[in-house]
Amino acid sequence: MVRVVVSAFPSGEGVKVGAAVLAEDGRIVRSFATVRAEEDLAAAAMSAVLRVLWTSRGAGRSVVVYVDPPEVADWLGRRAPVDDRHLATYVQVRALSHAYRRVEFLPAGPEEVQLARRVARERSREQPDQSADLLELVGRA
Repeated sequence: MVRVVVSAFPSGEGVKVGAAVLAEDGRIVRSFATVRAEEDLAAAAMSAVLRVLWTSRGAGRSVVVYVDPPEVADWLGRRAPVDDRHLATYVQVRALSHAYRRVEFLPAGPEEVQLARRVARERSREQPDQSADLLELVGRA
């Protein structure tokens, strides 16, 4: 089973986002981070979930995605109604989740949040925001 952690949180530059794909022993096997100019934590987290699901397609058939902020996990797990502003990305994530045998979206616990935020802090300076490119790529698939 593939485990993924995603966190979006405010920073002085906008919203920092960190995501990591974990091996069974807890090692990070793939990660990314970005800083987005927008102030919408949910939009940033949803885009990160979309990106990590897209890039992890070959890693395994079952995936558990731990998401921060927790309301995004509830939306993606169909436990709460999705805010209308996020319907487009929600539909993309749900559609992409069908590439897997099983996908579970859960609110991130303290350990998952800490790990994803550490990735965001360490890697956000290394990579530009590529979320728009990713959304375009997913839209063509």
